[in-house]
Amino acid sequence: MKRTLTAMLVSLGPFASGCATEQASRVEAPYVPDRDQTVRVVRCEDRTGTQTGRDLAREATQHLVEKLQDAKLFQVADDASLVLTCDIERFEEGSALKRWLMPGWGATQADIAVMAWRQPGDQILATFRSHAHVDAGGLYTIGADRYILSVALDDIVGQLRQWRAGTPPQGGAQK
Repeated sequence: MKRTLTAMLVSLGPFASGCATEQASRVEAPYVPDRDQTVRVVRCEDRTGTQTGRDLAREATQHLVEKLQDAKLFQVADDASLVLTCDIERFEEGSALKRWLMPGWGATQADIAVMAWRQPGDQILATFRSHAHVDAGGLYTIGADRYILSVALDDIVGQLRQWRAGTPPQGGAQK
């Protein structure tokens, strides 16, 4: 059984690909840490207009807060002067069956933008963007629509980490 499963997975290799991200960032001002290094996360906005029956804005906000806390980049507080806003610009559920039949068809995609700005004065410090996508694969990509927002936000937290370290975010990363 194990040998049969291995043979099946190897034969599917050319048709299988993982989740990938592409990133872009624009730094308007260098990172200057608060004394206590806190950040306020504003509820994400779902600008997609898609009707999924899910609250994508709530999901993305929750993922962003959790990822910031897990990465220990910032403490999240309601009164911080450093503010992160988040926009879901694109969300496509896709189809694992379509991806399996023809790579590129049925892609699951999410585009998210996060802007860092400082109050008072509403000074924009940086903008971070991520395009996460699953373009090919079969059964193992079922449910990609459930994790694609998280993958895009992983990428953005990585960009935030680089920005906070004073290093301009570089290129896209495989996830």
